[in-house]
Amino acid sequence: MEKRSLKPQRGFFPQPTYLIGTFKDDNTPNFALITWITFCSVKPPMLMFASRGKKLTRELVERKGMFSANLVTTKMMYMADYFGNTSGYEQNKCEDIGVEYSKGNIMNVPILSESPWVYECSLVDIIEQGEGSIYIGEVKNILADKTIEETLYGKINMTTVDPLIYAPGQYYKIKEGIGAVGYSKKDNEDS
Repeated sequence: MEKRSLKPQRGFFPQPTYLIGTFKDDNTPNFALITWITFCSVKPPMLMFASRGKKLTRELVERKGMFSANLVTTKMMYMADYFGNTSGYEQNKCEDIGVEYSKGNIMNVPILSESPWVYECSLVDIIEQGEGSIYIGEVKNILADKTIEETLYGKINMTTVDPLIYAPGQYYKIKEGIGAVGYSKKDNEDS
């Protein structure tokens, strides 16, 4: 396959979508759409997300030292897009579009009722990099919808969970699972 060089950019990078939740000082929930998110430690389990620019979510995470990471499904696309394109400084975004939420089981963070998989995290570090910041949170609790039967590593059926995938400027969905990690070794062992 022939390749061509491109100018360094962030133009192609399929990513999961999460709504990072924090409470404002008046206990109003605030959620921001974040697609720059991944795990960065196994023991203890930690995830990181990156954000840039002036954002209420950044200020609240830094001040309160905690956040929720709510997985976005394709059914939540309108909500996620609205939250990602609306400032929370002067609005109650949940009230604007009638979104239900509750409080975390372990931490004082807002949890979206519609999200099937939510991490409750305690902020452990902030790394300034370029024009953005990386926020590292230790996972203190995971809230999983009861409809997700298998919750162990490698057992969750992503087509059933139906996560919303982002690639800059567009949203996508997962259509099918096509193999499990290690299948190439198994094929060689059977020969």
